[in-house]
Amino acid sequence: MKVAIDAGHGGTDSGCRSVLDGTFESHYVLEVAKLIEAILAPYVDVVLTRKDDTFISLRERCRDANDQEVDLLVSLHTNSATTDAKGYEVFTSRGTTRADQLAKNLASRHVEAHPSQRNRGIKEAGFYILKFTRCPAALVEFGFFSNPTEAEWLTKESTKQSVANAVAMGILDFCGIAKQEDDVLTLEDRVARLEEHLGL
Repeated sequence: MKVAIDAGHGGTDSGCRSVLDGTFESHYVLEVAKLIEAILAPYVDVVLTRKDDTFISLRERCRDANDQEVDLLVSLHTNSATTDAKGYEVFTSRGTTRADQLAKNLASRHVEAHPSQRNRGIKEAGFYILKFTRCPAALVEFGFFSNPTEAEWLTKESTKQSVANAVAMGILDFCGIAKQEDDVLTLEDRVARLEEHLGL
C-alpha cells in the first residue's frame, strides 16, 4: 500500500499565516506531514509530495502521485477567513467516489480525537488536487489560523501530534490496517522516532 501525504503550499506560496505569531501554513503542514509519515512508516509506503519548503505546482503534485501509482492521497491545510470562523473540515471530490469513504475515515478520527473543536463537516469541492489524482484523495483543513484561539491551539506541539495521529489513523482505517496497541507512543517517543526516521 502506497500513501501520498501532500503538505499544501510551499516556497513562494506560503498559504495563510497565524494571526498570533505569523506561522506560515506551508511550514505548519510540512511539519505535520512528517509526523504522519513517521506514524505510518511501519504500515505503508509513504510518499511526501514535498519534503522541504519548496514550491511545487498542483500539476506536478498530481502527476507525481499518479506516476508513483499511490493508493490514496491526503492534502493538508490550515484555513483562513475574514470572520471569526473556526473548526475542522474535510473535502472530497464531487459526486460519489471512493474518496468519500476516505474523507469519512479522516473526519471520524479527527472528531473523535478533538471533540471540543467545531466540526464543519465533510464537503465536496472541485479542488485541483482532488480532481486530477487518479486515486482516492481528500483535503483536510485542520482549523483557522485567522482565529486567535484556534491558531494558538493548532500550534501547540501536542496538537500537531494529535492531528497527525488522527490523519494517520483515518488512513489506516481506509486501508483496513489495524494499528498495534503497543504502538501507542508518547510525544517524546514519537519525536525520537521522527528524528531517527529523518536521520537526525
